[in-house]
Amino acid sequence: MLLVIGIALTSALLLLSVRVGTRSSLPVAVFSGLAAFFLLGPSFGLAPLMGWAAVYQMERGAGFGNVVAGALLPVGVFCLWLVFLSDNPQVLQERFDLVSEQFQSLGLEMDPQVMEAMIHLVLRVQPSVEFISLLLSFLLAFRLAFLLAPRFGLPFPEAPPMMLWRPWEELIWITIGALALSLLGVSWLADLALNAVVVMSVIYAAQGLAVLRFFSRRHGVPRALELPFYIALLLLPGLALIGLAFAGLLDTWFDWRRLRPAPLEDENRDED
Repeated sequence: MLLVIGIALTSALLLLSVRVGTRSSLPVAVFSGLAAFFLLGPSFGLAPLMGWAAVYQMERGAGFGNVVAGALLPVGVFCLWLVFLSDNPQVLQERFDLVSEQFQSLGLEMDPQVMEAMIHLVLRVQPSVEFISLLLSFLLAFRLAFLLAPRFGLPFPEAPPMMLWRPWEELIWITIGALALSLLGVSWLADLALNAVVVMSVIYAAQGLAVLRFFSRRHGVPRALELPFYIALLLLPGLALIGLAFAGLLDTWFDWRRLRPAPLEDENRDED
C-alpha cells in the first residue's frame, strides 16, 4: 500500500509539472514532499521531488537517462545521509534495536551471533535498498504518468523499451571507485563502497535482463517459454543477480546488441 502511495505521488507531480511547468509546480512539490516526509517517512517525502526533478530535466530537452538521473539526485543525497548516519554509534544502536524487534516479531529463531551479523548487514545495505526501491518506484510512476497523460491531453515522452536499454558506460568507474574505497580501511567509506556495489550490481543485472529479452525477441522465442525462465530467476535471486550482472558487464564491453553509436570515422566512410 505504501509503495502505491509513493508511485501515486510521483506520478501526480510528473503530470502536474508537465501541465503547469516546474516553476509553478515547485511549491506543490515542496509542500507535498514535506507533508509526506512527516506523515509517512523520509523516503516518501522524496516521491514528489523525483517527479518535479524529472520534468525539470524534460523541459531542458534531456534524454531519458538524464531524466532518471535528475529524478534520483535527491535520492542519492538522502542515501549518502543514511551512510553517514550508519557511522554514528548511537543512531546505529537505535536502528539495530528496531530491526532486532522486527526480526523477533517475525518469529525467526536462529543463533544470536548469526542474527546479529545479519542485522548489521541489513543496516549496512539499507541505503542501497532505499535507492533501488525509489528507482523502481520512479520507473513505475513514469510509466503510469505516460499511460494517464493522454486522458489529460498532455504530451509525455515514452521510456525506451526494456530490451534496448543500457546504462552509461562511464558508470563502470563507480564500481571500480567503490572497490578502491573499500581498501582504505575507513568504516563509513567501506559502507559507501558496499552500497555502491549493490546498486551497480542491480543496474548491471537489469542490463543483463535487457540483453536476454533482446535476443529472445530477435530469435522469436515464444513468451510461453520465457515464463518458466523468469520464475526460475525469482526462485534463485542470488544466482540470478550474479549471472545477469555478469551478462550486463560483458554487454558493456562487447556491445552485443550494437547499441553503441558508430565511430565518426565509420560514419564518414559510409558517406563517402
